[in-house]
Amino acid sequence: MPDPAELLAVARLLAEGGTEMPPSDAQLRRAVSSAYYAMFHTVVRAGAQRFMGPGNEACPGYNLIYRGFTHSRLKDVCKRLDVARLAPRLQEQLGRQSVGQDMRNFASGFVALQELRELADYDSRAVLGQSDAIGSVETADLAVQAFARTAPEVQADVLALMLVSSRG
Repeated sequence: MPDPAELLAVARLLAEGGTEMPPSDAQLRRAVSSAYYAMFHTVVRAGAQRFMGPGNEACPGYNLIYRGFTHSRLKDVCKRLDVARLAPRLQEQLGRQSVGQDMRNFASGFVALQELRELADYDSRAVLGQSDAIGSVETADLAVQAFARTAPEVQADVLALMLVSSRG
């Protein structure tokens, strides 16, 4: 499984470039993408460990949960979390009126970086500067820290919401 800390370190190296030459377009695009994937794998790893328990990475169920998270579902949930007061349906699902500033900061960073990652990976006309790549790394780093500071019970409920689409 990809290590989020390693992905973030690689993104930082790519964004900063070498001392001799500035980073290439490919390096900048890869930096943005790797920064986003550091956040993504932070969430899916936390979900798999929460629902299967740490140390169960070799179990088939761990991989099922890990692969059960989707980019679009995470983005959708994050958009709905980044508010001062949750919508009534979300309040009912999560059993709280809000998720706290750290989870909101994570959600905001996730949405912003996923949108930039889609440009970097799929829009051949997008022009990314070194400041975009460095900013992506900082956004991902701060978002991962905010996620880690979120209360475990809030994290668990949000992870369940990110994994399962509920009816009704």
